[in-house]
Amino acid sequence: MTAKSFVLPRGAILFEMNRVHYEFREDLGEVYPGVHLLVARRRINEHRLERVLVKAVSVASASPFPKVKRARAKLEEQVRLSKFLVHPGIFEVFGLQKTEGTWYVVGEYPTGNTLGALLNLVGVCRHWYTPLFTMFIGARVADVLAYAHAAKDDQGRPLNIVHRAIDADHIYLNWKGIVRVADFGLSLSDLPGRVPSTVNRPQGDGFYCSPEILLGKRADARSDLFSLGVLMLELATGKNLLYDPDEVTEKVKASLTSSQLRRVKRAIERARLSGGPPLLEDAIWRAATYTQADLERLTASLPESLRVTLCKLLHPLPAQRFQTATELVEHLRHWLGGTAFSQADVIDELKSVMDEAGRVLAGTELAHTLDENTSA
Repeated sequence: MTAKSFVLPRGAILFEMNRVHYEFREDLGEVYPGVHLLVARRRINEHRLERVLVKAVSVASASPFPKVKRARAKLEEQVRLSKFLVHPGIFEVFGLQKTEGTWYVVGEYPTGNTLGALLNLVGVCRHWYTPLFTMFIGARVADVLAYAHAAKDDQGRPLNIVHRAIDADHIYLNWKGIVRVADFGLSLSDLPGRVPSTVNRPQGDGFYCSPEILLGKRADARSDLFSLGVLMLELATGKNLLYDPDEVTEKVKASLTSSQLRRVKRAIERARLSGGPPLLEDAIWRAATYTQADLERLTASLPESLRVTLCKLLHPLPAQRFQTATELVEHLRHWLGGTAFSQADVIDELKSVMDEAGRVLAGTELAHTLDENTSA
């Protein structure tokens, strides 16, 4: 879809649904082929209500019609799946509206900041979030994943949902210490009539993907847990397991067997054909070559509670990781249960980081953006 598809005056009515008008506010751009993300505001008569996020697919798209048709089917699938994902840690999907050649999915507008924004903020301070803060976030996300992974359809059949995009841009933390997960529209599931994935590729940021996803194998619930582990490692150390190009030397590459090397090359080729970013090649090489020794090195400065957790979450072999999100929740609650760390402590740590970064970033655009988002 071209940018021209949504060049509209601010305040223009996109559509009406259930006697509520939806005003156009901003086009956030194309989030994946054929799908634009818009900010809209609900309006009843002259009363303006809350903002919402709207995914839109139009026949005026620059994408070929088969891709537009597929994108529309994925929007419809997202709405059907959302009825089985009603949880306080998941952003709500309100419905689908079809009008004048465009399909719109209306969802809850995220409050707070993505963890990506908070990582940028703490990076300015040159120190990272505490182990207890990291485990608190991990436990909250794992609780959401435990619910989603166990979801069933109307007939009681497991949906086998895998989010596939657990990364710093899909996890939100608000100023009340509440953690929420966005965009289950990217999920893999066994929802009857779902659109099958024709290309096995990362759905979110490739540097948070599990080795099995990056190397073209089938994802399952353990893939989401690996992604959460990458995020927790970054919160606690500032290091991303899969972004360490200096470690992927020619000697390390040569240590792969011929079959492993062929798999890597096929994965890189798939990433190129699917339009993946050039840096994704680095993530693929790292996913194929990192070892438990690398994990021990990256987590050496952390306390045993978090070090043990991360080494298990990030094991290269899915069979050696936590097998379910429920298992991870229980593990993290065990470690957190012996402390007084609470939601109030999360807020205090955020305030401390905000104050420190504010002194460094005074007057910058980043400080202004974070202040807007965390004041809610």
